[in-house]
Amino acid sequence: MCFPLHSAFLALPLEGKSKWLFQVLQEQLKPYEDILSFQNPQSPHLTLQFWHELMEIEYGQVLKQAESVAMKAAPFTLKVLGAGTFGSHGEDRVIYVNVPFSEPLARLRKLCPWPSDRPFSPHITLARIKHSQRFAVVKKKAMKAIEDASFDMEVNLLRLYAEIDGKKQTPLRDFIIH
Repeated sequence: MCFPLHSAFLALPLEGKSKWLFQVLQEQLKPYEDILSFQNPQSPHLTLQFWHELMEIEYGQVLKQAESVAMKAAPFTLKVLGAGTFGSHGEDRVIYVNVPFSEPLARLRKLCPWPSDRPFSPHITLARIKHSQRFAVVKKKAMKAIEDASFDMEVNLLRLYAEIDGKKQTPLRDFIIH
């Protein structure tokens, strides 16, 4: 591994049935693939913490802290409910599935010792929008295709990812939540 690590993040990965249901939602958006850049269907996740870059000395600390978070947490089930978009300056940039507030997720996030300059806004990215003006034309149809997004996600694992050799979202280490 070469340091610093870029685009590193600790996340809750979707596994099993929730991963499959995530992939079904992406399939429903396939008619719009010319204007979308899909989240890698093999690594859907809910990000808990993001670091633009991690130095080697920080990496060791993050591993220890992530292990500690996993040891203090308990497994739980998250509800994924509905889909939406966000962006800036009136232009949508991301299509996501919503993760409504839950006490267990709030407790898990509170265990994370890392400061963040942004408020925690739990969501799972389905796709990034490459052409916001073209998306605006088909937004109603696209969002209707995924409006029934609803599934449960079992949370029993934290996963650390980073960009390695130009490959984004490479899994580096798992931390089992007991």
